[in-house]
Amino acid sequence: EFNQINGYFQVSLEKRSTYSCSIRGEKWIVITTIAYPTKAMEKFFSLQEWNLMIVGDRKTPKDWLVNVSQDIRSKVIFLSIDDQLKLDYEIIQFIPEKSYARKNIGYLVAIECGAQIIYESDDDNLLLENNIKVLPKNSSSTHVPWFAFHRERSPFINIYGSFGHPEIWPRGFPVDELRNITEDGWSSLRQTQKNEYVNAYIQQFLADLDPDVDALYRLAHPMSIGHIHFDRDQQPVALEPYTFSPYNTQNTVTHYEAFWGLYLPVTTTFRVCDIWRGFWVQRLLWDIGGQLVYGTSTVQQIRNVHNYIKDMDDEQQMYHESGKFVRFLNTWNSSLPSLFQRIKQLATDIVHNG
Repeated sequence: EFNQINGYFQVSLEKRSTYSCSIRGEKWIVITTIAYPTKAMEKFFSLQEWNLMIVGDRKTPKDWLVNVSQDIRSKVIFLSIDDQLKLDYEIIQFIPEKSYARKNIGYLVAIECGAQIIYESDDDNLLLENNIKVLPKNSSSTHVPWFAFHRERSPFINIYGSFGHPEIWPRGFPVDELRNITEDGWSSLRQTQKNEYVNAYIQQFLADLDPDVDALYRLAHPMSIGHIHFDRDQQPVALEPYTFSPYNTQNTVTHYEAFWGLYLPVTTTFRVCDIWRGFWVQRLLWDIGGQLVYGTSTVQQIRNVHNYIKDMDDEQQMYHESGKFVRFLNTWNSSLPSLFQRIKQLATDIVHNG
């Protein structure tokens, strides 16, 4: 249920019980995996305030939980494929096996088990410190001292430039915009005013060593991969409305007010689904007065083995359509009174506009 209040939208999720929660808590880490617990996951196990929602797939070892100590199991829910199929979520029938979108099931169970904050990561992202960085939901200029806004020729900014690497671009950034961004400057920054608050509903933190770049970058710059470090002194940067940047599911905090934007599409490839999600969510975030905020690296990604050529094939839709998609979103508008209605309208309009 979404009610309009003072020109914005107050979000409340209608809860329908389908899962009997053995663990409840407000902070949940949601991860998909097909491997036994990794070093990165063991680091997550050590966090006192967080519970873990592990979403398995057909390849995930059936004895996954056996490899977790008894004291850790008290904070872990492991959802095998068989467990997932027993749940009464209508979406399950639409999510294929061997799909990253099975993470959607983990979101739903975490919400049902009391989540107010969901942190998304992958099993190859190793925390740099023994905590997950979470900015206040309503952040002051002390917490988020910068806003980024785009230049004249593109609705995009290259957020990596603001954190010390303008020569690198994030996965999902349209390569045909690189010249415009480079010539105009990757972004402009303004200071957050002292009396200005940032509704930091979605927070994307970066990853050192092997960050989230596309296959084109990895193939063209192989010697830099594994050696990239972002500026640790750069303070968080919020995006102005009508300014876009890709964000992913690899080191990302979502507050309750933006849980509606967790849904991962099932009709795209693994390399595209979270990027497409991020673009349409950014557009609707403005309508509830929310912001997407970027923070410096808090993890090291020691990436699981990938075939870069296959990654490039799977990213084709991004290369060809990211710019067009965002320019459509930038001009899209709606006068419908509720966020739920706007989500449905935007989904329909995206389909009709190809």
